[in-house]
Amino acid sequence: MAMVQKPAADVVSLFRRRPVGEDEPEVQVGLPPTTDAATAGGRAKPGIDLSGKPKVLFVIGPGGTGKTAEVRWIGWRMAEAGREALLAALDPNRSLATWFDGVEMPPTSDGTQTARWLRELLGFLMQQPSSAVLDFGGGDTALAKLIDLAPAIAATMEAAGVIPVALYMVAPRQDDLASLESLEAAGFQPKATAIVLNEGRVDSTMARDEAFARVLRHSTFRAAVARGAVPVWMPRLEPEVMQEIEGKRLTFGQARDGFVPDGKTFAPIGGFERSMVNRWLERMEQEHEPIRSWLP
Repeated sequence: MAMVQKPAADVVSLFRRRPVGEDEPEVQVGLPPTTDAATAGGRAKPGIDLSGKPKVLFVIGPGGTGKTAEVRWIGWRMAEAGREALLAALDPNRSLATWFDGVEMPPTSDGTQTARWLRELLGFLMQQPSSAVLDFGGGDTALAKLIDLAPAIAATMEAAGVIPVALYMVAPRQDDLASLESLEAAGFQPKATAIVLNEGRVDSTMARDEAFARVLRHSTFRAAVARGAVPVWMPRLEPEVMQEIEGKRLTFGQARDGFVPDGKTFAPIGGFERSMVNRWLERMEQEHEPIRSWLP
């Protein structure tokens, strides 16, 4: 008796990851969708050239986006090159002050008082054109309050010869676009705007484009890129290495070189880890190349 052979069934892996579908609804944060699908899968085109001009970096992002690491890298990079810029911590947790000496801070965390302090600080920077790095938290209201009072703040700064630069830090979460959406809608649209996508927050088993798929196709992201914002990747440094650097309160240069500050007795960063830090610093330079002239 002949055996009837059953057709082979397709085997579907239980762990196959489903791609983000184009018909999947996005989490609305305010702006209408655009027709051009902007993506950041490759290296972005160079931004406007700000070489030799004083600029004020508005570094904006909620916790968990890598904002502190970005500002620490910018500060370390300036010190290595012998350049100076005013550093100010407007994030309510003021973590920037634990990494650098001489960080300017408002005397209170009250949003209205901090907005007044910010207005005076920007006025000072415009009277004596100089560069600065301002650290804002995602839930900070001072900048929003100031923009509400003076919507043309970006144009006013440019007219005074000081170029505003907006750096929005984003992890693979659509909610991280909320600050970008609200400030852009309020009229704060510097010609020099970058969206820094933190690859360090991506699961190591996923491709970065896959992890950021919902962010990259979100109308808020696409609208900002369509008007000229530059997407930039922040490369991944293994979390345990970043945590060791933070725990030992080392600069990225000290970690790369295996340096132990005077008076400290902890072990230096290990050899493999130093190589990883060195590679990360090289990639940071490569990925930030499109906005190199925007950095102090």
